[in-house]
Amino acid sequence: MAASSMLSRTCAQTVAGLPSLGGARGSTARSSFLGGVEFRGARFLQLERRSLVVSAKQDTPLPGTKREPEKKEDPLRIFEGSPVEKFYRPENERRPEDGNTSTKSLMKFDGPAPETINSRLAMLGITWAFVAEILTGQSVWEQVTEGRGLIWFLFVAPIVIAATLIPMYNKESPDSRENGPFNAQNERWNGRAAMIGLIALLVTENIYLKGPLLGFIHSSLNL
Repeated sequence: MAASSMLSRTCAQTVAGLPSLGGARGSTARSSFLGGVEFRGARFLQLERRSLVVSAKQDTPLPGTKREPEKKEDPLRIFEGSPVEKFYRPENERRPEDGNTSTKSLMKFDGPAPETINSRLAMLGITWAFVAEILTGQSVWEQVTEGRGLIWFLFVAPIVIAATLIPMYNKESPDSRENGPFNAQNERWNGRAAMIGLIALLVTENIYLKGPLLGFIHSSLNL
């Protein structure tokens, strides 16, 4: 409003200072000038409102994926009255959206961080394990002990951990985002399958196969 009033005063002063062009010609010139000023003023206010809307949307990254986590009956209530009850916390104490964002709370066994971090590392790990077996002909254990698998893990793990914890410190868990099939429930199921699959792959290769599961692909490609 301050900008629009300043613009109006400037326009009035400019119009008052215009030289008289005489008769209808002068009034026509003034009216055309005022019409242009009114158009530019309206355009300025329109752009100003649009910029405010854009800046408000930019406060939340990817606002289209934001969602309110669904409140469900706490599944851990089945442990009430049992020896496991001392490890039980109500859902509102575990969720970062409810304000409990300390590292100790997030990293507890029933917190949102451990399973999310392990799931994401397992999904990346089993995907790269299969790719590396095809490219190098090494089993998962050989990739870690003889190849560069351990170095890559030590490089990638801190990035995944930081990318998981930073949104939680800002009161946002994976349940706060959804974009089509990419949601927290699908991530949890895929992560759990990847964790079980990675352990099964290690056991199978080291006890039963005594070598890489996909080593035959490496041999057939002559890599």
